Amino acid sequence: MARFQAAGAASIRFTETPPDGLSRSWLGPGRRSLEIDVGCHKGRFLVEMACKYPSANFLGIERQGQRVAKARKKICQLGLSNAAVVHGDGLEVLSQLPDGCADYLHVLFPDPWPKRRHEGRRLVRARFLCEALRILRPHAIVRLVTDDADYARAIQSQTAAMAEFELVQDGRDYPQTEFQIRFLADARLIHALAARRIS
Repeated sequence: MARFQAAGAASIRFTETPPDGLSRSWLGPGRRSLEIDVGCHKGRFLVEMACKYPSANFLGIERQGQRVAKARKKICQLGLSNAAVVHGDGLEVLSQLPDGCADYLHVLFPDPWPKRRHEGRRLVRARFLCEALRILRPHAIVRLVTDDADYARAIQSQTAAMAEFELVQDGRDYPQTEFQIRFLADARLIHALAARRIS
């Protein structure tokens, strides 16, 4: 099996300007723990995590403008200073973040693109995982959850092929996302994987 290396993929490098006006205090020295939710939808998971862990910062990334507005409204209504949402493509936004800035990277129910001819459109592929390695601190965790069995197998295979990751059991109790509530109501099987960045 081929082994992917972080340096072997074309990784877009961090720019000096944080994405979408995000405060540099979230990314600089002395910062609080940072958890990133890629594809945060309307912010249900993000907001609940920010309430549950007030000493950490939670950054959501969402490319659909209406969802961004709804998530930001929830944050504003609750007066959360430790939650923010960036409007943009997941991989592009991650590329604007500095090396080793994140403690957790959550990728929850990304579009599975189930047709074989569309697999190249999936978010979680070698390039994304290499970018994840770049922004994760040593021993930080990327958490990947999907209801699509084929996508889950592909994610596990790609992650296991990277020497810089080790598969782990993530024992934290997480709030459900909008999609997870819907999928569980439909009795769909949920596949979850957690991988720790080896220092």
